[in-house]
Amino acid sequence: MKTFENTLDKTFHFSSCDICDAACCKGSNGTIYSQLLIEDFKEIFERFPIVFMIGDLNYLKPVVLLTNGCDKCRYLLNERCSIYEKRPSICKVYPLSPHLTNIPFIDLSCPAVGEKGEIIIDNGSIKKPFQHKVFKDYQNKYIDMHFHFEKFNKAENLKFLIEIRGNKFYKFKEDFEDEYLKLHLSSLKNLDKYFKI
Repeated sequence: MKTFENTLDKTFHFSSCDICDAACCKGSNGTIYSQLLIEDFKEIFERFPIVFMIGDLNYLKPVVLLTNGCDKCRYLLNERCSIYEKRPSICKVYPLSPHLTNIPFIDLSCPAVGEKGEIIIDNGSIKKPFQHKVFKDYQNKYIDMHFHFEKFNKAENLKFLIEIRGNKFYKFKEDFEDEYLKLHLSSLKNLDKYFKI
């Protein structure tokens, strides 16, 4: 299972993805979904389902379904990503993860994270070549995303869609002429038998 830790006041090294069998891409290791920003929608709606979760305090959170919770990612072939250049940003930045505090977190369960290799992060600062646009001003982008969807956040607008390992996911009943809700509904074509095990 993934174990994300705050990187403030800490230094971490990253060796190489070659030392493991793509554990981060497997549902059995805890990979099911990841939170999204609005800017992610256009990049992933053609390949992955974009769904919503109801978070703490009844907040609505858009997430991407990466696996069905049991099997490896459908795009993982021979332990390699078959859509490498077009994979979601969360995959591109792993084992790092953006956080609402603007301090990145790191997954300590990643076999490449340790005391060997190049420095990936030093005192909360991401080193090249691990930097990515998703980390820039993440807090404000997350807040903007929250307020965008909050205006649609009513129980009568949502429909239960699927449950994976105790996590409940929802869809909107209509797009409300909103660009991002249209992308969300269009992405549900990817919610096929792979996810409904």
